Amino acid sequence: MKTRIAAQFVTACIYVWGCSNSGGGSSSGSGGAPGYGGASVSGAGGAAAAGTGGHAGSVGGGAGGGGGIAAGTGGKTGAADAGAGGTSGDAGSAGPTADQVRAWVDAYKAAHPGNGGKDWDINAKTPAQIAADPAAQQLLSLCGNDQRPVIPLIAWEYGGSDHQWINPQASALVYCVYTPVNPASAHWKYDATADHVTADVYVRFPDQNPCNNRVGADQIAMCIGDLTNFEILVDTASLNDGAGAGLALANASTELMLILTDGTKIHLYSNL
Repeated sequence: MKTRIAAQFVTACIYVWGCSNSGGGSSSGSGGAPGYGGASVSGAGGAAAAGTGGHAGSVGGGAGGGGGIAAGTGGKTGAADAGAGGTSGDAGSAGPTADQVRAWVDAYKAAHPGNGGKDWDINAKTPAQIAADPAAQQLLSLCGNDQRPVIPLIAWEYGGSDHQWINPQASALVYCVYTPVNPASAHWKYDATADHVTADVYVRFPDQNPCNNRVGADQIAMCIGDLTNFEILVDTASLNDGAGAGLALANASTELMLILTDGTKIHLYSNL
C-alpha cells in the first residue's frame, strides 16, 4: 500500500455497498472499453481505423493481435485516447466471455490456496513464477500491453494489515490498470518533480459491471466494495514501485483516470 493514503473523489456520492492496449482509436460504434488481442467488430455506426487490436465484439470475432477493426453490426467500439488504445465491445468468438473468465478465476483460486490466500494474487508473482504458471499467464492476458488485470476475487492489498479485496462480489470482474513505462505513454505518466503518477483504468467487461448503469466515475466508485480497495488499483499503477521501468515510485502520489466506454477519460481517484 502507498504511504500516502488520503483520497478524494470526483463523484456526487460514494456508497460502500453500491455499486487497451496500444493501437488506433476508433471513430464509430456505440462504445466499448479499450481492449487487447484480436480484431474488434465495429458497431452499426461504421468502420474504425486499424490498430494493434481490441477484443472481439459481441457479434463476430477477429484474428489475433495486430488486427484492425472491421465494420459490423453487433460489436461496440469505443474511441481510445491519442490513438494509443485498442477498442472493443464485449468479448466474442475470439475472446473469452465474462463467464469463462469467472470460471478461470474460480479455478485459479481453488488451485492456489497457499500463503493464507496470497498465492491467488497474480500481480504479486515474480517473472519466474509467472513463466512457470500458464494459468496465471492466461489471467494476465486479459489486459493489454503495459497493463495488469486487477481481479477482485483474487486481488490483495499489502501494507499494515494485508487483506484481500473486500466484498469482491460488489465489484466488476476485472479492472485493467496501466502500469509504469519509461518513457511515458498516453495512458501512464510520471512527473518526477511532483513525484506524481497519472494512470488510466478501465472495466474489462463493462456490460457485466454491476454499476454499468451509473454515470462517470460512479461506474467504479459505486461498486468498489470498500474504499480501501482503491489502494489495490493505486499500487498496481505503480507496480513493483516502478522498478521494471527504472523508476522509484514508493512515495509517489497517484491519480487514476477512468477510460469510459466511449473512449473519453475522467478523474476517478487521487491518492495524495
